[in-house]
Amino acid sequence: MQPALLKTVLPSHVWRGKEHHQPNSSGYLPSGFLEIDEKINGWPLGTLIEIVPQQIGIGEFSILLPALARLSQGSRWILLVCPPYIPYAPFLSNMGLDTSKVIVTHAETISDAGWCMEKGLQSNACSAVIGWLPQITEKIIRRLQLTLEEKNVLGIFFTKPTTRHKNNPAPWRFILRKKNHEMLVEIPKRRGGGPISPISISN
Repeated sequence: MQPALLKTVLPSHVWRGKEHHQPNSSGYLPSGFLEIDEKINGWPLGTLIEIVPQQIGIGEFSILLPALARLSQGSRWILLVCPPYIPYAPFLSNMGLDTSKVIVTHAETISDAGWCMEKGLQSNACSAVIGWLPQITEKIIRRLQLTLEEKNVLGIFFTKPTTRHKNNPAPWRFILRKKNHEMLVEIPKRRGGGPISPISISN
């Protein structure tokens, strides 16, 4: 089938193999880490990102703080869904994040958590929607991706370490490992390209 015909048949959210090297259509948000920005241009917007820490509590949320600090200077909200710990406001402020722009919500079930993320993405009132969903399902991932597609929003969910070898429909996957005083960032899956060598970030 010819590319022109494909575009008329397939909806916009379907990835096409021959578009392998096209840049992310919604752009990128500088991560605040030169090592990441040089490799992948920053955090991709308008596409769902899965982050899998080697283990909980290695500073996995801190990798997002420079970007969230930048977003908090705007007029939109940053929505945190089901964080495992209560965010410590003084620390976030010290990292440059305007905590008055942060909303924290909790849910009793994974379905409710997915619903909270979906509504946050649909609202157009959020610059970032970040969830901690250890038991996330493929159905929820697909709904979030469809809702997020081509929006100028940072959409991320954290999963548990045991999911690092499992496949799911999320277009991007980051695996975080702690080595001495460095964070190693592996990207085994990304839209528009294959796996890249691990990125080392000093803490």
